[in-house]
Amino acid sequence: MIKPHYLTLLLALIAFAPTVQGALRCGASLVSDDAWPIEVEERCGPPDYIAEYPSAAVPGLGVVQTEMHWYYNPGPQRFIRRLIFRNGKLARVETLGYGFHTTNMGTCDPGTLRHIQNEYELITRCGEPASKRVEWRMPTSRRRSETWQVLQPVLVQEWLYDFSRNQFRQVVTLKNGRVVDIESRPGR
Repeated sequence: MIKPHYLTLLLALIAFAPTVQGALRCGASLVSDDAWPIEVEERCGPPDYIAEYPSAAVPGLGVVQTEMHWYYNPGPQRFIRRLIFRNGKLARVETLGYGFHTTNMGTCDPGTLRHIQNEYELITRCGEPASKRVEWRMPTSRRRSETWQVLQPVLVQEWLYDFSRNQFRQVVTLKNGRVVDIESRPGR
């Protein structure tokens, strides 16, 4: 049985222990929210893929806010991590599906697209699309238990792949970097 004074000491240590929320561990280093991209690269190494998107523009001024997505692929035994930077500081770290080996990827075809889960995997396996559409959309508001949820804009992309004359074009729809739909379109 645990003595009361040991239990009190344990609870005090837990209560006063420093907490790190949204942190990313890279080897022995820890990267916290609000880190600069250079700090992340120093601790975690260069990312496997970077995508940058304008997230706000003012007429006459142009782009005033950007969002960068950094992808780290540690291989098939661990999960892909996506780091989202807003205006030059780390805003969020997401865990995606299992990583993969980038060597011997083979060719990309409509069958390959059906198994791809995120933007990084799509660009790695199939390369740049023939054409791209990118826009920010506001989700529909929903009332949840007497309070309104905070609405965050959603990055929606449509990537068009044109494989060959005898196959339909494929439009891959991504929401916030994740593949959500694949649609066949007649070609020429």
